[in-house]
Amino acid sequence: MAEIDRTRWEARYASDARPAHAGANRWLAAQAAYLDMVASSSVAPLHALDIACGTGGSLEWLAQRGWHVTGVDISSTALAQARGRLEANGLLDRVTLIEADLDVWRPVEGYDLVTCFFFLDRRLWPALRAAVRPGGLICLSTYHTGRLVEHPETNPAHLLAPGELSALIKDWNWCLLAARTNDQIEAVFGRRAGDFWAGGNNQAS
Repeated sequence: MAEIDRTRWEARYASDARPAHAGANRWLAAQAAYLDMVASSSVAPLHALDIACGTGGSLEWLAQRGWHVTGVDISSTALAQARGRLEANGLLDRVTLIEADLDVWRPVEGYDLVTCFFFLDRRLWPALRAAVRPGGLICLSTYHTGRLVEHPETNPAHLLAPGELSALIKDWNWCLLAARTNDQIEAVFGRRAGDFWAGGNNQAS
């Protein structure tokens, strides 16, 4: 990610133009029943990774549900806001925050859940796939080219082709647990084959 992108996001998070999604991503929250079932059935704490975590709304939501979570973002301002909200709610001990350029940063350990919302870099997809432990989950949501109807100024490189995420999960031979598409957004929730119930002790391969 170019330095100009870092500067742009720092300015947005420091101003009234910050992204509006202060709480948990709605697609993630829609999977609450499944995620709670997984967490309650595990013999050890489960670990989640949120890519481009922003001010930590999804991190907070997962931590409140017993997950240990790692959030990665390029913006130190966003991460400072995330740290403040997590500390205020007594959740900071369950969260690791990483400031990193997602052009070069890649996960080095396995996770029981990987999430990424409204950030699209297809070069990350192989690393995200590898970061999900056997039996683990992935939850993704972002804009597709239908957004150009109302926002023609959007860079098409930042947009999915319609159905692209569903096709990705199927190409990986993973189970597509849920999918949703509207006129601008595609979202998927998938599961990698393997034994989830080992409590997150399996490593991704």
